[in-house]
Parts: sequence; C-alpha cells; structure tokens
Amino acid sequence: MPPAASAPRALFIQGDFIPESGAPESRLFDPADGPLSFTRLRREVLEVALGLRVEELIQSPGASITPQRLAGAAVVVLGSNGRKLGGDEVAALRAYLGAGGSVLTYADFQYGPDNWASDNDFLSQYGVELLPDNFQPRTRITDFSGPHPLIAGVGALEVEGISQFRLTPSTQAAASILARCAPLSRSGCILQPAERDRVLPEDAVACVFVREFPGGGRLAGMCDRNLFHNGPQKDGTDLGQADNRAFARNLFAWLTRR
Repeated sequence: MPPAASAPRALFIQGDFIPESGAPESRLFDPADGPLSFTRLRREVLEVALGLRVEELIQSPGASITPQRLAGAAVVVLGSNGRKLGGDEVAALRAYLGAGGSVLTYADFQYGPDNWASDNDFLSQYGVELLPDNFQPRTRITDFSGPHPLIAGVGALEVEGISQFRLTPSTQAAASILARCAPLSRSGCILQPAERDRVLPEDAVACVFVREFPGGGRLAGMCDRNLFHNGPQKDGTDLGQADNRAFARNLFAWLTRR
C-alpha cells in the first residue's frame, strides 16, 4: 500500500529526453518493472523501507522548478534533466537547500548530450563540478572513507559508465568524500581526456560526496544512477548487485532524516 498523503515527500525532477533505448529511462512509475526503470527503488526502498511518498516532475519545456514545487519536499533529486536550468530555477533550489532541504544529484549520457550542465548550473556555486559520463565498463568501487551513515554496511558498489565529481580545495574542507573510483587510471574509473585536463593537482575527484550546511541543508552526489535500476542488464548494473540496495537505502534515509 502506498504511503499516506501526509508522508514525507521525495521529489524526482526528470528530463523528457528519449535515449537510444527508445524510451525515457529511470522513471519511477513505469507500468512494468523494466530493467531501466526505478520502479523497484520507489516501491521497495523509498515507499516500503523508508515510508516516503514519491513524486515525479517531468521537466518538459513548460514545467519549471519553482519554490512552490519544492516546498515541503524531504528530498529533491536532480535526475535525468535534459536541459539547462534557468536562473530562477537555480535560485529556487538554492533557497530550498538554504532553508534546510536536501538535494541529490547525478547524471548519465542516456539522459541527453550535456545533461550534466543542468546539475552544474546549480552545483558550481558550491565548488562542485559534475563531470560527463566516462563511458567506461562496469567496475566495483571499494575505496570508502568513513564512518558515515551512507556507507554503513556497504563494502562495494557495482557501477558502470560513471559521472564523477570534481571538488575544489575549499569544498573539500566543507564536504565529505565517502567513495572514490580509484585509482583514476583503473578501468572503469578513467576520466575522458578533456575532463582529466581540467582536474587541477589540488582538486579531488569523488564518486560519492556529501555536505551539510549551517541551515541544516544536505547535499549529496553519486556517480552512477545505474545502481538504482531494476535490472537485470547485460552490461550495466542495478539495485541487486554488490551492496547497491543497502547504499540506496542509506542514502535516502540520510537525506530525509529517516
């Protein structure tokens, strides 16, 4: 049974890009549990395990991010955004986070060319850059730094084709890097040449990071949306591999203070 209307709300902001698979990916309310959907994440983790009420905003040209849409959300997920964010939308997200809200961000090439630019419209003010999909094969991440509730009981994440985060020195001082795909010379972790050239010696590259703000806001980034997929997939990864499910539960529990 779905959570009551009074349950804390998880708002996923999705783009309307149609990828090479022929249908939008990462949707939470697809009629069937397809391998590229998030229906099991919604049902088994968010609704049943955490008691969250899930909403999905499809960011078509006429659908904008406004303070009214964000108001009262326990977490806002900047998911498969297919367009750059406008100044008013960035301001709405900044005000929401500043007032104690929680934001999760990730990207993937199948969300549309340059889709990470929408996340960076928001993240750049915090000294974070979401890097493009590295088009690398599946790999297992075991380089964790803790302790932290996000990685409690998590020994490995199975990922594929990741979009990592570049953090400036000042941001490193304020944030916690919880997981890295290391070394960056390893298959699965390698950055594209243009992105590798932008990473300065003092920068850090993260797969999972979190930051808490003085007003109570929480920001998290993760490098691969594939670990939320229903699966199974031939080449990708999904909720049932490695400790992906435990990580997903920990992530949303921390963001929503459950």
